[in-house]
Amino acid sequence: MSQPLAILAPGLLCDERLFAPIMDVFAAHGYETLLVTHHLDDSLGGIVSRLRAQVEKNREVLLVGLSMGGYIVLEAFFSHIGIPKGLVLLNTNARADREDQKEMRRRLVEQSTLGRFTGVTKKLAPMFLSEKNLQNQDLVEVIIGMGEAIGQEGYARQQMAIMNRQDRRQDLPQIEVPTLIMVGEEDQITPPKVAREMHDLIPDSKLVEVPECGHLVPLEVPELCKAELALLMEKIAKN
Repeated sequence: MSQPLAILAPGLLCDERLFAPIMDVFAAHGYETLLVTHHLDDSLGGIVSRLRAQVEKNREVLLVGLSMGGYIVLEAFFSHIGIPKGLVLLNTNARADREDQKEMRRRLVEQSTLGRFTGVTKKLAPMFLSEKNLQNQDLVEVIIGMGEAIGQEGYARQQMAIMNRQDRRQDLPQIEVPTLIMVGEEDQITPPKVAREMHDLIPDSKLVEVPECGHLVPLEVPELCKAELALLMEKIAKN
């Protein structure tokens, strides 16, 4: 039997660096890993179709997503990518965008075409990090670097995919695999209330609210994130 596969879906303007601090926990529990390519398609369906071509139908998978990545792994779960054995929802939510949120995204995309695209600037970093972690210049530089790597065209496609996603709240009670939900108490983008909402709707879920943490759990609290992932993978192994 092949190794289980951890499918890792980053957030908007994030790349593999988002998960770098926690990668060793997957190998330690016998998992291969696959990073989702999420900046080449302008719909979640397109992203998941690309992923489907990379994952065998009978492969056991652990789906891990942060923010936009959470939308992707929920889509992958309900699209039956591999055989889902567990789900990890980090700093994300199951709601669709309201019209005012869509309009804001359209404006942001339009603004991104003006001048040199730099992704997440130092001015925007406070939206991603807690007040404490904002003082960590290494973290700020990682965030800026990831945004620049995605680029303006990738960013525009990502925003299009996000704003056209469907509301998944009515589907969450159908999730019957062990699920880890983590959120920073200072997350301004997907605040704790939307994490609690998912926890209430997913039967076998665990909610971890992290003090002094913002929108990027794997970067801000990697050791706690690894510890919780380890517990989840051990639970999956026993099932």
